[in-house]
Amino acid sequence: MKKGRVMDILKLVLQSKNLDETQRFYQERLGFKLLFRNMNQVGFQVGSSELVFKKVSEESSPQYHFAFLIPSQSIELAFQWLNDRGVKMLIPDSGPIVHFENWKAKSVYFKDDQGNILEVICRMDLQNEIIGDFSTQNILCINEIGIVTDSPLETAEKIIADSGINYFPKGPKDSDFLALGEESGLLVISKEGRNWYPTQIPSTPCGLSFEIKVGDKTTWFELHR
Repeated sequence: MKKGRVMDILKLVLQSKNLDETQRFYQERLGFKLLFRNMNQVGFQVGSSELVFKKVSEESSPQYHFAFLIPSQSIELAFQWLNDRGVKMLIPDSGPIVHFENWKAKSVYFKDDQGNILEVICRMDLQNEIIGDFSTQNILCINEIGIVTDSPLETAEKIIADSGINYFPKGPKDSDFLALGEESGLLVISKEGRNWYPTQIPSTPCGLSFEIKVGDKTTWFELHR
């Protein structure tokens, strides 16, 4: 398969029922720089990406999956760093560090204050080695965005047409789960109801917006529930 152009996730906008709790988690627990806070939104700098949460009603139940990129060979340090900060880790039967052989990647999963399924991932093919101890500054960017839809292939084709992104060369490309992009940034598209690994929590579509850059082209997407 032809290799696609580099894709970067510039901005991700999600929903939160409690901005105070969300701010405490991302600013105090994880140490991200606070960019702004008002009655309706809170934003953080996550490496080269911007992460924003918009307030929704207490009756809503938004839940997302997204991942942060960390330097290669630093996954054990990242696990210890998260554990030391009292983050709720998600540990599958195989152990806390998940190896994705096809992707040449290793991940650790955890939850935030609102029950979102988060991940830190290192990708060996990027060869971005860590220098010194692990810290917030070693979280390089938002690297994956989970998108939930009743038709993953149809959604993928629309995103491809609008942005110039392509299917991830390492796969998968199935009717219920697929990936778009490159190691630098991925959109992981799941069919509604499919469990988010490593949980038994079925994926549900929630409103989100994001901005990606593919080559020299920047595209903004808004996906509604």
